[in-house]
Amino acid sequence: MNKAPGSIIDFDGSPCRRGGDSLKWNRYASEHKEVIAAWVADTDFLTPGPVIDAVRARLEGRPLGYCDLPLELVEVFLQRMQRLYNWQIEPSSIVPLSGVVPGLFGAARTASGPGDGVIAQSPNYHHFFGAAQLSERHLLKLDNHIVCGQWQMDFDQLEEIAAAGAKSLLLCNPHNPVGRILTRKELETIADTCLRNNLMICSDEIHAEIILDESKSHIPIATLSPEVADKTITLLSPSKAFNLPGIGGFAFAVIPNSELREDFKAKIHGIATEPGSLAYAAGLAAYRDCDGWLAQQLNYLRENRDLLEAKVAATAGLSMTHVEATFLAWIDVSELALESPFEHFLAHGLALSDGAPMGDPNYQRLNFGCTRATLQEILKRIDTAVAAA
Repeated sequence: MNKAPGSIIDFDGSPCRRGGDSLKWNRYASEHKEVIAAWVADTDFLTPGPVIDAVRARLEGRPLGYCDLPLELVEVFLQRMQRLYNWQIEPSSIVPLSGVVPGLFGAARTASGPGDGVIAQSPNYHHFFGAAQLSERHLLKLDNHIVCGQWQMDFDQLEEIAAAGAKSLLLCNPHNPVGRILTRKELETIADTCLRNNLMICSDEIHAEIILDESKSHIPIATLSPEVADKTITLLSPSKAFNLPGIGGFAFAVIPNSELREDFKAKIHGIATEPGSLAYAAGLAAYRDCDGWLAQQLNYLRENRDLLEAKVAATAGLSMTHVEATFLAWIDVSELALESPFEHFLAHGLALSDGAPMGDPNYQRLNFGCTRATLQEILKRIDTAVAAA
């Protein structure tokens, strides 16, 4: 059920997370200076009310023993995929996971063996690199470049390394950290290359519902054709869109090919546990009851993005491309000629995500999923840090 927006959400009134159990705010906290956390990809907004109510009801209800995947959650998820993407998914295709990252590591091990080539875009969320390397696979980095002011995949390079014997492609769409939504034409080019070279595709689509450009839409690569779906593992979760990381991991892998699905399940067996009852309760409430909350959050994030993009455009030494999706900005700081960009901004009270582990030390990733007041303070600290460069 897709509920109406209901009451106006006060995102400006989100509580301070300092001094609690927040990884984001505790990691770089200092007794000597106040550091603003703008790094790890969760938001500072209160989790939607219906999710809190659902978790509370579950706590006050049945015992917290081992649990099955709720049939209602499956049905709500299938209806949501049909409504959002015209994607018909068989219930048997779904594999519940304790998070997208365990799914990414499982996919890197699927349909391949030690030493086999696994392709991942660069720059990228650092776990894409780790999923290949820590799985004893050979990481093949696929370059993304800025072309006409937009990050684009190097399709010639994809063709070259795919034909050289790679076994799989780890795709991130919408892309973290560059904020791109791949177009249908781009997805078709990727899919065609993978099919011709017999590559499995693992598509991390965790940011699929955080689309900031209203003229654009997310297209799951598995919806292009039955042939593409047959070679694809799609990873999805309500975690980013509804701010659920702290409730316990929950994600779905959608794998229509039964042989691929059984291989994937075997590779994650005993390593990636299934979600617990509280995570299931939260996920069900988010998908079923919180579309209105999500719509308001997207409007708030659009305004934050616009403020940040305007600030970066007006600041000598910084640049960034337009963020189409996610609440993350990939900022080029190379003109500042800093020895350590991450440490420089941290010294001026701003904790960003270092670009080096993501593939480029000349960039910093900034999380703008915060209150407007916090963002305004972030912008002031950017001014101070740039002036001191």
